[in-house]
Amino acid sequence: MALQEYSIVRLELVRRERRLPLPGEVLVEKGEQVEPDIIVAQTEYIPGDPYVVDLRSDMGLKRFDLDQMRESIEVEPGQRVAKGQRLANLSTGLFSRSRTAESPVDGVVEYVSAVHARILIREEPQSAEPVVVVNVARHLDVWPAMVRMYLRYREGQKVEQGAILAASPGSGGMDYAYAPATGTIERVDVHNGLVYIVRPQQVTRVTAYISGEVVEIIPDEGVVVQGQGLVINGVFGLGRENYGELLILGEAGERVSADNLGDEVAGRIVAVPGPVDADVFLRAEELGARGLIVGGADEMDLVEYLGEEVVSGITGDEPIDMTVILTEGFGRVLMSPEVFEVLRNNEGSLVSVNGRTQVRAGAQRPEIVIPASAEDGRDVRAGVGAEEADPQPGQLVRIITTPHFGAFGEIVEVFPTGKRYETEAELPSVRVRLRDGKDTVIPIMNVEFFSGPVP
Repeated sequence: MALQEYSIVRLELVRRERRLPLPGEVLVEKGEQVEPDIIVAQTEYIPGDPYVVDLRSDMGLKRFDLDQMRESIEVEPGQRVAKGQRLANLSTGLFSRSRTAESPVDGVVEYVSAVHARILIREEPQSAEPVVVVNVARHLDVWPAMVRMYLRYREGQKVEQGAILAASPGSGGMDYAYAPATGTIERVDVHNGLVYIVRPQQVTRVTAYISGEVVEIIPDEGVVVQGQGLVINGVFGLGRENYGELLILGEAGERVSADNLGDEVAGRIVAVPGPVDADVFLRAEELGARGLIVGGADEMDLVEYLGEEVVSGITGDEPIDMTVILTEGFGRVLMSPEVFEVLRNNEGSLVSVNGRTQVRAGAQRPEIVIPASAEDGRDVRAGVGAEEADPQPGQLVRIITTPHFGAFGEIVEVFPTGKRYETEAELPSVRVRLRDGKDTVIPIMNVEFFSGPVP
């Protein structure tokens, strides 16, 4: 069987889990038909702040002995603590009066300093309270009615976590009350000496990502969506999940420049079969394209687009608004005819793309998902998919390291006991016959195995 008969375009039942990072509300029902832009779950939460616990203030100490402070601290970095848990305990005075400091939140201790008498706790978002109450009168040791005199903020003003909320001169120097969280001053209670800070909430929404049916509900967390689709796995990608109407620019082999891009790319997934440069990436994102699918790109063009070096080990979290997928690999290469033909036949469809790429353990490839019906009669050959497998002669592989990054080939020989390389390393390897008929020997760790029905 000739190697060129293999196809990386697969017609399959696509199943994707859509889960919230924190417990929330599921907005759809089992059996419901959804499109990629439908919000299936959402959660409102308060970002966890780093809480600074001032031991000197909380324990009512005007001054302290460093050795005593070291002995009094009962937690260490990395330790998980609960709200109200004792952080430090110090006995002072003639009658050994016990002075303690407690954790104001559930979280993890990140920093402990006996010298500065402070503990930093990273709050857990799921347990964050929407309103924080600060007892300024107790922190400053003043009458509650006098609190306004020492406040540095007024109602309606925003205060940042860690800022000095109030300060007053004490017998041992200045006493401070710090804002334990970022928020807005809602109220100052002069009867009890309290300041109320309302914290901003954030909303996280999860969309269906693909067209299909909700086949499973994950209570308070999300859903599983399933639908028939054409799946194309690229070699390398950048950026998060996205979706939009598919638009083709140019013909196979035709060079597309930034000047060829207009307002029609806004909100769409744009596929360019010909070679492109950095200007095309920059212009597409500037015009509001949600995704750009190309055959290949020079690494320096991607660096110019990102404004930083490309980290090829794992991608998907880059600070960009557009998802980028290279279907063939690095270099200004053309998109393969089989991929271009499938994309051209589906122009105008609502497609989903994900640029996340991982070439280490748990390999993941960027993907293009085109909704398809099992009865629509599309002329798509059965494809092949990545799997974990032991190398066997005749097996299809894709190389995931230079100089053949992204190239497909067929194993013609296996060296299980290892092959010695110029670096003097001896590694289990395979001999791979590439599509152009040339052979190359490569370590097994640098190939990705594929399997599936082949015509």
